Amino acid sequence: MLYAQNDGAGNTGLAFLKLGAGARSIAMGEAFSSVTDDATAFIYNPARLSSGLKSNVSLMHNESVQDLKTDFIAAKFPLSEKFTLGVGLFTTSITGIEIRNIPGAPVDKFDSRNLSTGISLGYKINKNLSLGVTGKYVFEKIYVDEASGLAFDFGTNFSKDNYSLAVVVSNLGSVDELKNQSSKLPTSVRIGGSYRLSKDKFNFILGLDGFKVLDGGSFHINAGGEAGYKDFVFLRLGYQTEYDNKGLTTGIGFKYKSINIDYAFVPYNSEFGSSNTFSLGFNF
Repeated sequence: MLYAQNDGAGNTGLAFLKLGAGARSIAMGEAFSSVTDDATAFIYNPARLSSGLKSNVSLMHNESVQDLKTDFIAAKFPLSEKFTLGVGLFTTSITGIEIRNIPGAPVDKFDSRNLSTGISLGYKINKNLSLGVTGKYVFEKIYVDEASGLAFDFGTNFSKDNYSLAVVVSNLGSVDELKNQSSKLPTSVRIGGSYRLSKDKFNFILGLDGFKVLDGGSFHINAGGEAGYKDFVFLRLGYQTEYDNKGLTTGIGFKYKSINIDYAFVPYNSEFGSSNTFSLGFNF
């Protein structure tokens, strides 16, 4: 017996908008709404653009089940002491899907492609509280049919001492009909918290997120942690609940001067294979 992985499969479309970005976040089980401090804030929480690194460029490539490929590129940089700008592009594709009119050999092949691209703005109200918004254009194409629309994400973050708390609402908007079928965006809510600790040459981060697609989705608890040594090597582990074919996440990362190299591995159940994610980050 097989179960659909897609939250709200009967109620929402554009499922790629629920996928994660960045090997670091994926390795930590995507418990990342209050942790992200680089350009992945474009995906997880635009309010966190003003946290951590001042300027960053992040690139990611992921290969997953059924030849699904995901690519992400984003950048963030400060506009002033209070405003930080982010830009991002997130795309997924499956190539070589076979077309058959009758049983037998395929008569042709086609690709399925999805795209989300836009601009984020983070505003730092004071040293503890920040807000953020992302506006994005979304697009999907299956065979010869296309649909597009606009969506918005809203986030907030509160940080004090070693603690951070975040609330994010994502994918508010609408898209055109795909052929003759309309789709709802997978509007979702993330509520997260994290704790950071440094001791001697070690750094630790613990994160916890609650994630739910509002229309028909399960409530997922995402938990993850990171242990770093000398700000050079990082080991990561996470767990995601209420998914039929995945749970454990893991990964490793290295930092040398202004460059971050990260890898995440997610094993799937029921012979679905695994997910491998590679990321590269430049800090300046």
